[in-house]
Amino acid sequence: MNKKLDAESYLKSGSNELRILEYRTCGMSFGINILKVDKIVSNLEELTKVPETHYAVKGMFRDINRLIPVVDLGAFLGLPIQNDKKPKVIVTEFFGMFTGFLVEQIDWIHHFNWENLIDAEKVFAGIDQQYVIGIVKPTEDRMVLLLDYETILLDLCPHIKENMPSEIGVIPGFKGKRILIAEDSPAVRSMLVNELTDLEAIVTAAPDGEKAWDIFQNEKFDAVICDVEMPQMDGLALTLRIRQSDQAEIPVVVYSSIGDMGMKARAKFLKADAHITKLNMDLLLNTVDQLMQGTYIPAEDMTNEITTAKVVETIELD
Repeated sequence: MNKKLDAESYLKSGSNELRILEYRTCGMSFGINILKVDKIVSNLEELTKVPETHYAVKGMFRDINRLIPVVDLGAFLGLPIQNDKKPKVIVTEFFGMFTGFLVEQIDWIHHFNWENLIDAEKVFAGIDQQYVIGIVKPTEDRMVLLLDYETILLDLCPHIKENMPSEIGVIPGFKGKRILIAEDSPAVRSMLVNELTDLEAIVTAAPDGEKAWDIFQNEKFDAVICDVEMPQMDGLALTLRIRQSDQAEIPVVVYSSIGDMGMKARAKFLKADAHITKLNMDLLLNTVDQLMQGTYIPAEDMTNEITTAKVVETIELD
């Protein structure tokens, strides 16, 4: 069965809309935002093994002109294998990297609003778990877990965050500046807070767009950095509200692991000043600095046209 996506309308507005691709592995149901999905590979014949890699990395395969590493998601999460169906691979793009996640079955695409997403931090209330970031309910008696794929990749590739701080020089323009961060990934939020604090900025961080909006209405800031995917209110809906507020001229930078041209165009359509792909921390900080100084020149890829470069148009469902 094929599920056709209206990708164009999904990219065009700050409607706080969320579309989740549900899949199963090890007998459990998980979900991923379809904007993070590059493609589904249903008939992967063979993987080339790679020595001395993480135990969950099963190998790599060639996809046109690129090599894509494949991670067994169930093995990474420590789940027991429950069936021997021929696996499928969900190819994603994060941090400018293509990664395949090995799963057992692709189920369906569900439409939600971000306010329908249940924040996992509230549910677990201090219980030690780091990979479930949210929960959605397609029906009253069924739940689908949304994973923090960014943290999973950072744990698989620790060199990304270990090498990043050394690339950032001194940026004196941040001293004393008030910066609001809206970011639901604890790992990325912590990195942003640490880097900005080191630059002597005054940092306020919120775990979702709704909390950031509440803070924004009661305080004055010099710039806002926001993720796209967040519970309750996403970063694009937050950007739209800021642009309709009495602080409409404040610099807003969308900082997202979704780095395709469609997302960049959507950010511009909603009047964000820039879209930076995670984890380009040096580019992010220099962009925010230039925006606060009024010297920023937009990059050419902030196109005026809404494109759907990476959005999955047709997905074969089981």
